[in-house]
Amino acid sequence: MKRQPLVLVLSVTLLSSTVLLAPAALAAPFAPAASTEQAESRINGRLAARIDNPRFGSDLAVAVLDAATGRVVFSRRANEPMLPASNMKIITAVNTVAAVGPDHTFRTAVFAGPATGELVLQGGGDPLLSATDLRALANDAAKTLDPALPVTVSTDLNLFPEPSRAPGWPRDYIPSVAASVSPLARFGDYSRDPAANALAIFRQRLKALGFTVQAGTEVDVAADAVPLAQIAENSAADAVRVMLRESENNVAELLFRHVAIAKGQPATWEGARSAAASTLAELGIDTTGLALVDGSGLSRKDRVTALALANVTRLSSTGDPVRFAVMYDPSAMPISGVSGTLDSKYGRFTTKHSKCARGEVRAKTGTLFDTIGLSGVTTAADGLQKSFSILVNDRPQRFTALATRQAADGLAATVNGCW
Repeated sequence: MKRQPLVLVLSVTLLSSTVLLAPAALAAPFAPAASTEQAESRINGRLAARIDNPRFGSDLAVAVLDAATGRVVFSRRANEPMLPASNMKIITAVNTVAAVGPDHTFRTAVFAGPATGELVLQGGGDPLLSATDLRALANDAAKTLDPALPVTVSTDLNLFPEPSRAPGWPRDYIPSVAASVSPLARFGDYSRDPAANALAIFRQRLKALGFTVQAGTEVDVAADAVPLAQIAENSAADAVRVMLRESENNVAELLFRHVAIAKGQPATWEGARSAAASTLAELGIDTTGLALVDGSGLSRKDRVTALALANVTRLSSTGDPVRFAVMYDPSAMPISGVSGTLDSKYGRFTTKHSKCARGEVRAKTGTLFDTIGLSGVTTAADGLQKSFSILVNDRPQRFTALATRQAADGLAATVNGCW
C-alpha cells in the first residue's frame, strides 16, 4: 500500500496533537519497538554506506532523529559546527514565529512632517512591501494635502541602524544576492539603496496625481504620532512562507532584525545575533558551537551543527506543531520534487534513487559555492516521522552543485526508507 505524502501526515499531526512537548521533554529516553529498531537499523546501515560518496567530499555532517522522541537514528559529525548556507533560514523562521509571532503585521506609514506640506514616509521593515502598497499609501496621503502647495517628502528610517554588510559577507554580495538592509524596501529589490527606490515610487505617484514634489530630509517621527495613511497587510507568517519556499535572502535579513526588536535588543547585526541565540535557547535548543551571524545563511562566519538543525525541525514539526504550523503548510517549506526550491524543475528528487521520495519530504535547501544543505522532516517506512540535517562543506568542485544536491536528495530518500 502506498504511504500518504508527508504533507498529509503532517496535517493529521497538527489536528490530533493535544499535548505539546515542553523543551525539557525533547530528549526524553524512549525504548523503540522491535520493528522500529529494525527499520532504523536499516536506515543507519544504508546511510553509513551512502555517505561515502565523492560528490560529498570529506566535510560532511549528518544527523537523523526520531522526531517524536529525539532518539538518534544516525549521526556523522553531527556536533561539528558547519556553514549552513540557507538552512539558516529554518532557524530564522522558528525564531520569528516564537519571538515576533506569526500574526504580527508590519506597518508602513505616512505622517505629517514638521513643515507645512511635508510628508514623512516611515519604514516599518515590511519584508513583502510592494510597489502597489507604496502607490496606495501615496493615494491616501494625497487626500490630506493642498494641491496648490508643493509637497516635501521626507523619510523616517530609524527602525534599523544605517545599512552595513553583515560580518562574513563578501563585498560582491551587495547588490547581487542581498540588498542593504533597510526598514523601507520593496520586496524583490536587491539594490544598494532600496530605501531610495521605494521613496522614488512614492514620490512618482504623488507627481502623477498632480503634485509638485520636493526632496526632504530624515525625520524621527514621535512614537505617539498619528499617521495620515498606513498599510499593514503583510504578516510575519506571510514572510516566513515566502522565505522558506523561495529561500528569499532579503526577507530573512528583515526578519532577523525583527526578532532582535521583539527581544528588546538593538536591531544591529550583533543585537540580532544575540536575540537569535537567546530565542533558540529558550526553545530548548542547545546553541553550543552555533554562530548565528545573519538570518539568511550568507555569512561565511555562520556556524550551525547538523544536530541543532535536526532538533529545530523536530521541535517545529513535531514537538510544538500547532505553534509552528505556518512553516509546514503547503506554501511554505519546500516539498520534495513538488514545490519551492525542491521543485523537480530544479532537478530535485528526479534521480532513480530519490524520485521515490517525491512528495514525502519537507525540507529547506541551502547552497553557497562550496556548501550544500538539506534539512527537514519525512515520515519513514516504519510510519514514524524523522527529522534530519545534511550539511556539505568544502564541496568538491569537480562535481556540479546539482550533482551534490541530488546526492543529498538520495540521503533524504534513504531516511524516508524508499531507497
